[in-house]
Amino acid sequence: MNDRIKRLREKLLSVKPGICPERVRYFTQSMRETEGEYIAIRRAKGLSNVLKNMTLYVDDDELIAGNQASSRKAAPIFPEYSMEWILEEFEGKPYFIDKRPGDRFYFTEEVQNEIIDILDYWKGRTIYENFRNALPDECSKAWEMNVAENLWVSNAGFGNVILNYDKVLKNGINDIILQAQKKIDSLDLTIFENIKKKMYLESMIIANKAVIEFAGRIADVCEQKIEEQSDEDRQNELKQMAENLRNVPAKPAGNYWEAVQCIWILLLVQHIESNGHANSLGRTDQYLYPFYKKDIENGNITKEKALEILECFFIKTNELNKLRSWSDSEYYLGYQMFVNVSIGGQTEDNKDAVNDVTYLFLDACKDLKLITPSVSIKYSDYNSKEFVDYALQVVQEHKGGQPAFYNDKSFIRILENMGVKRKDAINWANVGCIEAGIPGKWDFAAKGPTMNIAKVIEILMHNGTDPLTGLTLVKEKDFKDFKNMDEVFEALKKQLIYIFNLQQQMENVNDTFHIMHDLNPYRSSLVDDCIERACDLIEGGSIYSAEGGPMAGINTAADSLAAMNYAVFDKKIITAEQLKHAIDTNYEDITTEPKGDEIYNLLKNKAPKFGNDDDAADEWAYKLEDFLGSYYQNNLKSSRYGKGPVPATYSLSLSPVTGNIPCGMRVGATPNGRKAGEALNNGISPCNGAEISGPTAAINSLSKMPSIWFQKGAIFNMRLERWALLDETGRERIAALVKTLFDNYGVHIQFNIIDNETLLQAQKEPDKYQDLMVRISGYSALFTPLDPKVQKDLIERQVFELQ
Repeated sequence: MNDRIKRLREKLLSVKPGICPERVRYFTQSMRETEGEYIAIRRAKGLSNVLKNMTLYVDDDELIAGNQASSRKAAPIFPEYSMEWILEEFEGKPYFIDKRPGDRFYFTEEVQNEIIDILDYWKGRTIYENFRNALPDECSKAWEMNVAENLWVSNAGFGNVILNYDKVLKNGINDIILQAQKKIDSLDLTIFENIKKKMYLESMIIANKAVIEFAGRIADVCEQKIEEQSDEDRQNELKQMAENLRNVPAKPAGNYWEAVQCIWILLLVQHIESNGHANSLGRTDQYLYPFYKKDIENGNITKEKALEILECFFIKTNELNKLRSWSDSEYYLGYQMFVNVSIGGQTEDNKDAVNDVTYLFLDACKDLKLITPSVSIKYSDYNSKEFVDYALQVVQEHKGGQPAFYNDKSFIRILENMGVKRKDAINWANVGCIEAGIPGKWDFAAKGPTMNIAKVIEILMHNGTDPLTGLTLVKEKDFKDFKNMDEVFEALKKQLIYIFNLQQQMENVNDTFHIMHDLNPYRSSLVDDCIERACDLIEGGSIYSAEGGPMAGINTAADSLAAMNYAVFDKKIITAEQLKHAIDTNYEDITTEPKGDEIYNLLKNKAPKFGNDDDAADEWAYKLEDFLGSYYQNNLKSSRYGKGPVPATYSLSLSPVTGNIPCGMRVGATPNGRKAGEALNNGISPCNGAEISGPTAAINSLSKMPSIWFQKGAIFNMRLERWALLDETGRERIAALVKTLFDNYGVHIQFNIIDNETLLQAQKEPDKYQDLMVRISGYSALFTPLDPKVQKDLIERQVFELQ
């Protein structure tokens, strides 16, 4: 880092996240004035009003300009999605927003009072309130039972979208406006459906013109700042920044600096239009490289200057923020926006795609050690050993789990199996945490109800009734009456299929209300083929689409099945009745024979566990995942099915982020030796403490899984000793582990390089560790602001020693 970047980084890390009232102020003002108009027009005008009136600032050190809110890291308010929880949390229910266990936001009384006054307009008008009122009773029951819920995509906007950055860099937004106008001119308005299409295309034009004006406003600020500057070099920088913003995003980018500025404006407005998170950037090294190469060859830029501009961009992405309800925050702790960049991979003609800009991204990641963007390696067999070695060096330097590694050939295979054309499949990119999408052609790479798989195991063992709430979805026979594991697994599948259907109903209702109230013409205009079809992404405008929310506790459930088989049906050490009593009493009843703690030790220490290359455990993980993935993809259809997008089915997501912790709090003791309320396993990673046979065994277990279904990813965390990647020998060993996993079509692996001593010390003296970063799930976060429950989960993960 040079001095400029150091100053910008220090400013960023010193800021406490706030709440900004401007978006809710100007958006609501416009919505009041446009009542009765078509919703896409109203939202386009609302966006325009925000972009015309919001406060703009340019820091004295910035080379990339534009802001989401009136101050750095402040979160705007999006009342159209949900607002009831804001009023409750202002009153301290369940916490005051500035006193939460994690993800606190700070604000003045004046800001609070203004927001409360404005929110009065939205009572009875929010998507979430009307969605919950319209849910079928059985869906509400499943939600109350904590087996399936849809909070994250019903009280907020949809996200996980990659815009067509490459297209805008080459053609500019003026070309988008021209395309929309040409489509309008081609419509026969005597056809009924074309009236709505015309209005939607008009909303695209309104929104995109507002973006161009927004860039012009930022340029004005840059020019105003020139008058305040006495430093000639800074004056010249500001002049160039203003010129950049006069050109992009309206026109094609003319050079590398303009290209980076352009992608920032496009991403920024996406986060102002809607509060859906996980909006990512695609194969950034590929579409920036031509601009970089041209500038280098013409002598217009140096590598050092290009890195400085990119690092300014990295810092800007860390200014983005989102205020979530506490119930939602529990699943996404760490102030994360999940902006992902994908680098490396292969070209369409089967060559190594790594270029000089790929290395710039790694250098920026190494220098800055920030949580965003999530830098993701598309690991390909065509990549050089030197590139992989350098990426692992960056992992060691970053220490917060970046870059993470994703298997290029595995995701290509997955996507082709779903009907994606090979050319597009090769161009896949990470979205959000670890999902795979096609840049500029996919709608929402992750969307759908969360499922708590471990909870389904608990319900099955209690005759189909949730012991926490007393509610029942599908009545089942007494657990002691099952004769073998085949019967148990068939009963489990029956429970799951019923819940799948409820998930589908939930998301259909959810989509209905988003179609009514949440069309986003700016975002949709930058994804193919929304202009051609003249409709929004949620209406079926994209080329590709697949539904599917995160599943939590997959290996807690698999290990529970393995434990049942081992202790009850195979070895017959205990009876089904004894097992059920032990978990009902949290393994604490010592009056029984065997005692509760004896059964606990048997199940915890003797029963087979996933992550140890033990087929007795791994077969249950495989059977469960294969059933879930195949049923989802072959039987469940999304609301966009038959409207154009391919395949418009559901797809498996084993990426619950930090949801394994709150989901675990709602599940009693489980047969794998886990006690009530403890965290479930994270993603597809083994349960905490279960992987006792070393890293190779863990890799071997992962390699057996049916990854053909994992389009939405399967998080695999691995903690290593802090010196594991310091020397070439250590990196060669880890590279070999990665290659072994990926040769067997594993999809993902990420590393935490930090010891428990440091983490424990950071808990005691947080002020001394304010920039300590860790990899939580599919993303990185600063450690000290995290909820103590998340900190505990991280500390309890197995640390592997390299032999």
